[in-house]
Amino acid sequence: MKSPTVQDRLEYLGVISFVRGIRLVPDWMAVRLGGLLGRVAFDLLRIRRCVTVANLRTRLGRDPTGPDAVTLGRSAYMNFGRAIAEFARLPSIDLPYIRSHIRMEGLTHLDRALEEGKGAVLVTGHFGSWELMGCALVRLGYPLAFMVGVQRNRLVQGLMNRLRGECGISVIEPTSLLETTRVLRDNRFIAMLSDQDAGRHGVFVDFLGEPASTHAGAARLALLTGAPVITGFIIRTGVTRHRIVIEAPIHIDRSMGRGESVRRVTQAYTASIEAYVRRHPDHWLWAHRRWKSDPR
Repeated sequence: MKSPTVQDRLEYLGVISFVRGIRLVPDWMAVRLGGLLGRVAFDLLRIRRCVTVANLRTRLGRDPTGPDAVTLGRSAYMNFGRAIAEFARLPSIDLPYIRSHIRMEGLTHLDRALEEGKGAVLVTGHFGSWELMGCALVRLGYPLAFMVGVQRNRLVQGLMNRLRGECGISVIEPTSLLETTRVLRDNRFIAMLSDQDAGRHGVFVDFLGEPASTHAGAARLALLTGAPVITGFIIRTGVTRHRIVIEAPIHIDRSMGRGESVRRVTQAYTASIEAYVRRHPDHWLWAHRRWKSDPR
């Protein structure tokens, strides 16, 4: 592993200063500060603002009397900033906080998966405060591991993983296939984000009206282990209030070929993500170039 560069160390210093600062203030203030940070990123720094606005204009066929792309983009950045603030505060999220701030729906789907003994692959997107959703499930007693991507800055990644670990979340990197399958065979849950461009390694399925290269790891794990795929989403209902919805499981059909089985399950969980993005467009991370891979 390469030694951290000067840029890596400066980035880490900025991130850890933010994390420590945000943990010194009450939760409502932290979330409001996160929202302000998101607004600054959109309106002043204009970080990937053009990509966000173009995606919103192109992908959402909206009522012309509703919010325009710029307004929705600003709201999405503010929600992302709020989610970052809540991520920084994960270690302080305990069971009483969850019971008083988060309403749960569909937990019976997780309970049933545990009863069946094969674990489950939990899929969501960069939607709402997804790290908080994982922490809440762990605090409620669900055995959960996160599959996380490898960040360029390993110092920042280490900090992120420590925050997860302090909440009780174990972390697995995508290259650890043996460890991933062991999680499922031990009747635990593996959670992953499956809403970003997967390049030439992805499966092309429809997302918001156009084919998009999509990570199919969840579907392949389901085919390999027999575990169901379950989607879940967290919706902000107030400054520090949320609703978590766990959807019914998606089971893989082994009667068709491997490739088609994987494609259908990938399309199914992508359609679930799309449904929530359409209902709550300001909850999703539009700044990503989701459709940059060409299916031809």
